[in-house]
Amino acid sequence: MKILIVCQQYAPDNFRINEISKELAARGHRVTVLTGLPDYATGRVPEEYRHGRRRDEMIDGVHVIRKPIVARRTGVLWRGLNYLSFLFSSTWYATFCKEKDYDVIVCYQLSPITMANAAVKMKKRTGKKLCLYCLDLWPESLKAWHVKESSPLFKCVHSYSKKIYAHCDRIGITSQPFREYLTKVNHVSDDKIVYLPQHADRIPIPDKPLPQPGEPIHLGFCGNVGSVQDVACIVRAAKELSDLPQVHLDIYGDGSELENCKALARELEVENAVHFHGRVPLETLHKKFESLDGFLLTLKAEGFVGATMPAKLQEYMAAGKPVFGAIGGAAAQVIEQAECGRVCPPSDYKALGQAIREFAENPQAFAACGKNARRYFEEYFTLEAFMQGFEKLLDC
Repeated sequence: MKILIVCQQYAPDNFRINEISKELAARGHRVTVLTGLPDYATGRVPEEYRHGRRRDEMIDGVHVIRKPIVARRTGVLWRGLNYLSFLFSSTWYATFCKEKDYDVIVCYQLSPITMANAAVKMKKRTGKKLCLYCLDLWPESLKAWHVKESSPLFKCVHSYSKKIYAHCDRIGITSQPFREYLTKVNHVSDDKIVYLPQHADRIPIPDKPLPQPGEPIHLGFCGNVGSVQDVACIVRAAKELSDLPQVHLDIYGDGSELENCKALARELEVENAVHFHGRVPLETLHKKFESLDGFLLTLKAEGFVGATMPAKLQEYMAAGKPVFGAIGGAAAQVIEQAECGRVCPPSDYKALGQAIREFAENPQAFAACGKNARRYFEEYFTLEAFMQGFEKLLDC
């Protein structure tokens, strides 16, 4: 097939669409990606992509077309300009470009929903089917920015989102709760929707024996440190474990709530237990997995977003370590089905602390959790399993 993929983020920024596009090309498809300039990791466009450079290139057999954007930088204003700039530049390209020889149009829909606009425009020009792979729900995601449903902005984005979803011939969802939201809130026909969970890399993790009672224990949280991710719950859980100095909670990542979480750790006097390492490259992060004894997964119970399954869960399970979650919805269901750890209600830091305490006092009781996690990953979350479903999604 001749496939056009629209996504604002692409390599060298680290997103799963990079691997998906590469694998599609390896399977014999002709793949073109319409994207912006790389700026996700640092908030700035690298020098080698400025001044019109590298706007048309081949990466791993994929033809990458880059359109100009305003860099993300920091703050709501710059973020808004970043999103709007890609909306306009990508839609302009889709409206006037000469290349229209595609069999299917795909939007790998991260936030915001506006990145799908160019895909809709190209569908109208070519008459080809449009498949949208939905990773963030809109307008629900606006609530993470404290935008209320009663606000004019929310209502405007809601109307726009319904129109975008209505143009799609098939919508892939990463979590089952997405189905209810799309059908009830955005009035999407259920027969358009296909459940297709995200994949994760196979991580070669050497066997690491579980610690003995009293030995140091390291549990890691890896990813965005934002309001919804509720890392504050982990910090508060550390306070519940003050009598267990061997327990170390390692936070890898940054985000809008990082400084607030650091301040909370100082306030609760748990700086010796909670370690903030900042953002690290993916390769480095996977090496860090070797030294961890388990993982932490938290998410606030805020609307439908709180019921979703963060992609980091697949990576945790690939690493074959126990998972301790203060989370509900799809993620809680998977952890319980896989029998790969402990789950407590969202934001319940006392219950999370108790689960960690049980692990610290008797690690051997969790011996099967890591193996169960890896087994579940191999069955449902590998790239091979994902690609089988993704190719079926595109063949609509």
